[in-house]
Amino acid sequence: MRALGIVGYSGSGKTTLGERLIAILTARGVRIAAVKHAHHGFEPDVRGKDSDRLRRAGAVQTLVFSAERWALYTEQNPPRPPTIPALLAVLNPQLIDLVLIEGLRSADYPKLEVHRPSLGQPLLAVTDRRVIAVATDEPERLQQLGLHCPVLRLNDLIALSDFVGSFVTGGKSDMSDTTSTPPADGTGKPQFEDLRSKFEERLGHLAKQIDDLSERFTKGAVEARASVEADIVKLKQEHQDEYEQFQKLQKVAEEIWVVLQKRLDIVAGNVRSAVGQAVDQAASALGIAHAEATKSEPAKTDVAQTAPDASTPSDK
Repeated sequence: MRALGIVGYSGSGKTTLGERLIAILTARGVRIAAVKHAHHGFEPDVRGKDSDRLRRAGAVQTLVFSAERWALYTEQNPPRPPTIPALLAVLNPQLIDLVLIEGLRSADYPKLEVHRPSLGQPLLAVTDRRVIAVATDEPERLQQLGLHCPVLRLNDLIALSDFVGSFVTGGKSDMSDTTSTPPADGTGKPQFEDLRSKFEERLGHLAKQIDDLSERFTKGAVEARASVEADIVKLKQEHQDEYEQFQKLQKVAEEIWVVLQKRLDIVAGNVRSAVGQAVDQAASALGIAHAEATKSEPAKTDVAQTAPDASTPSDK
């Protein structure tokens, strides 16, 4: 039973690669166990099920089984970091040819690194001699670094499966001896190998198409997001300019209103004065002013008649 790690930083595609390798290698007859590093405090069981209730009641180990499968849950109290030997000791070597471990990149065991330079994360193979190969979407770029291990194309699942299969057999790349027993006449093996080769080739093409589609979708999503953000910034700027223009127009309108009010007051005063003059002129034309003046003239005449003549001598 050999153990190989699939390591890399988050988002590099470790689980996807492990899933595809397991499918291909299992079709070749390799018996694989998968070990996955999870977050702290993860819940392995279904909440409320009988096994979960027993475990939460305080059982140190809980074994759940059926005719198809069984699972063993072990509580670690106090918590302690796992080790590769402790994990492998739980597995049954009689049932397993290869253990694929996802995670624990700092542990001491052989590793297949998944690296995407576009993520901007460091390359583990530069400092970790336990990395025996690197799977990347930019192999030409990494091959220029002169690494101590081979660099494989991430989408080339056939080459990756052959490499892992060779690791299982200790350097023997021919996995056909472990996959099937040919008939005595030897006619079945070539047909099986041909079918397997076609299946792996189609699987590789399908995986490449999926990766290309995912890459295009991711690129499109990034471009769409950038476009939306740019439009939002543009709209903010446009509305800011409109708001500033509105404020300027409002200020000008207030100034014009003040001037208009002053002019209206002047016009109203002029109108009142003109109306008064027109009324006076109309009254004068109608003789209303003369009649009012003559009402006081008889009194003045009477006074003049009764008053002594100042020019006549008093004894006359």
